[in-house]
Amino acid sequence: MEKKYLFFLLVLITQPTYSLVRQKKHMTVLTYIAGDNDLAYFAGRNLDDMKKVGSTKHLNIIVQLDGQGSHEKTKRLYIEKNKAIQVNYSDSSSQQKLDFGNPLTLIDAFEWAVKEYPADHYGLILWNHGIGILDNIGGRTSSASELFAFNPDTNMLELNRSIGFIDYLKEEQLRGVCFGDTYGTYLTNQKLKYALKQISSKLLNGKKIDIVGFDACLMSMIEVGNILRPHTNYMVGSQEIELGTGWPYHKIFEPFKTKPLPPEEFCKHIVTVYNNNYKFITYDYTLSAIDLNQLKPLERSLDKVSILLLEALKNQKNNTVSRLIRASKSRRLCTHFSEPTYIDLHHFLSNISDTLDFMSLKNDSKTLKEALSKELFTARKLLLNSVVANCYGKNLPEAKGVSIYFPSRTIEPSYAITPFAKQYNWLHLLQRMT
Repeated sequence: MEKKYLFFLLVLITQPTYSLVRQKKHMTVLTYIAGDNDLAYFAGRNLDDMKKVGSTKHLNIIVQLDGQGSHEKTKRLYIEKNKAIQVNYSDSSSQQKLDFGNPLTLIDAFEWAVKEYPADHYGLILWNHGIGILDNIGGRTSSASELFAFNPDTNMLELNRSIGFIDYLKEEQLRGVCFGDTYGTYLTNQKLKYALKQISSKLLNGKKIDIVGFDACLMSMIEVGNILRPHTNYMVGSQEIELGTGWPYHKIFEPFKTKPLPPEEFCKHIVTVYNNNYKFITYDYTLSAIDLNQLKPLERSLDKVSILLLEALKNQKNNTVSRLIRASKSRRLCTHFSEPTYIDLHHFLSNISDTLDFMSLKNDSKTLKEALSKELFTARKLLLNSVVANCYGKNLPEAKGVSIYFPSRTIEPSYAITPFAKQYNWLHLLQRMT
């Protein structure tokens, strides 16, 4: 029997019972569930979790849902205790299957959230597959959970790192974020940036979205944060791939039964709950919350590090700088994730700093090394300051919450057109090293 039958059995749909005028609450959280793919079963489980708590006097829990199959129309749900109430019977969204890979669909969903469920703070959770900063992976969807296998000796799920995640996805033909099988579209970096800009400038009158969370794989990257930063205060996401079960929503929303949580405290709580949920299941997990208002100084400092490393490469003796950089990002010395072109940024910077004595330069080496050492220290400090919460499994002890793209050979074409690559010299460093 197909998995998707559970997806709709778990969602209790009733006629709406609320007046059009709703009292303003502390927070509204919109979960944008792109479930028109192999994750449909897990969408049902997550909705069930939400219903265990339901909306409270402090919190609106709302969902825009894309079910599996071309026949499934878009549903807008208000989550109450033990009930998911469909509230879009009378509007046009209920008469069609919307394209969740279209930024206008996301903008329209957020407009619904703002107009119908006013709040002091807004959270947006993008629920689907994720592949980090890269865009150009084509095809239909396949679950990353298949890369985990049960180890009977440890009673834990272990991640298979023998194949790179992007290579696996190319074989299985997946892409994301918010990929749907029916339309074959997804939210590219450009589409996501456009949607968030419109939401912030037009729907929130210039205010930033308080929280954007990714219940998806591999999204906690400095390049993704750079996209969100102008329009969002906090980002929550994983450096590593996620199991299909995703976030434990009943525990995430539980504090709102008795009190409001400020956005930063809510982000920290999400990370704590995630850690408590997965530490007995697998050693291969991460989740972090990043204060995006602290990210720009980190980006600028990393740019200075990139410029100094490029200068060192020009003046190196016996390829010592090239070898140092390659060793510092190698699998043996640096934390890699299931996609090997994604490395932990803090770990990489630490490795560079620890091996500066092995760098041999032609001219004025002392001055350049001192400048590089100082900037590496600054960048690492700024990174740790921007990460307000972080958790990791035992296999990833050096994961500090922020990844960066660093391929060993060719650079994916989609990376060069990202805002981060266009703004900073990191791309020039990658070009020099590949």
